[in-house]
Amino acid sequence: MTKHLKILLLLFLSSCGQSDQLDRKIIGTWTMEKVYEYENDVTEKHNPAQDRWIEFKSDGSFVSEGKPFGRNTGYWTADNEASILYIDSDVDDDDSEWSVAFDKNQTIWTGIGHPRKENTKLIHKRKE
Repeated sequence: MTKHLKILLLLFLSSCGQSDQLDRKIIGTWTMEKVYEYENDVTEKHNPAQDRWIEFKSDGSFVSEGKPFGRNTGYWTADNEASILYIDSDVDDDDSEWSVAFDKNQTIWTGIGHPRKENTKLIHKRKE
């Protein structure tokens, strides 16, 4: 194998691995499906109109919308090694950290911080 071919193969393999990274997989629009607090389904309280969504843009910004909380904007970053999503909201006191797992076209977010957050799970589905 030539040196040039080896370099191309390494670039290809590293780019394939990057597609599995949180900061790549999260890009797009996600609709909120379920909200759990301490294993109790509290979706009706947090998404009564079933209209909440969040869009993660490749420039590191996000926008979300839906009742009862309304529109939100800000910035996001990811720790790919730990699968942690950091949300820096433009709304005061609404920043958050989430451990994110993917299951096909769904994400499962688990809060990070104090016990209440750690017992909160959000299920989002990729918008088609």
